[in-house]
Amino acid sequence: MAGVVYPNNTEVLVSPEEFHRRVQKITDLHELAWYGLESTGLLGDLGPSQLKVMMSVCAEARGFHIVSYCKSFRTVNRFMDDAAFYYLARGDKDPYLTFNPWINPNAALLDEDVFAQLGCELHDICRRLKR
Repeated sequence: MAGVVYPNNTEVLVSPEEFHRRVQKITDLHELAWYGLESTGLLGDLGPSQLKVMMSVCAEARGFHIVSYCKSFRTVNRFMDDAAFYYLARGDKDPYLTFNPWINPNAALLDEDVFAQLGCELHDICRRLKR
């Protein structure tokens, strides 16, 4: 998990597995059709033309919320006006949760582990040369 601070908001970057587990996007096309929504793809993505129906579904059933897929290739757990398309979700409503496929939220920890291992290897090499 990593955080990104923007002038207007803060986002918490999580791994794709954690994002999908927590947010619980509805991808079942039959369930979406039952709510009166027509998906434009196989993963339950809904175009901007479906927003009125999505908002009415969210207003009637408090357990649902809207997830936005932005044009910058990140998926945010809140409604955004200028998104490329939207998802209906029933999980965690934390508006700060974000998934960005171009940023690994564990990159800093992985780098720290790599540098720690390299430091240990150098230390071992120096100890062997002293013998």
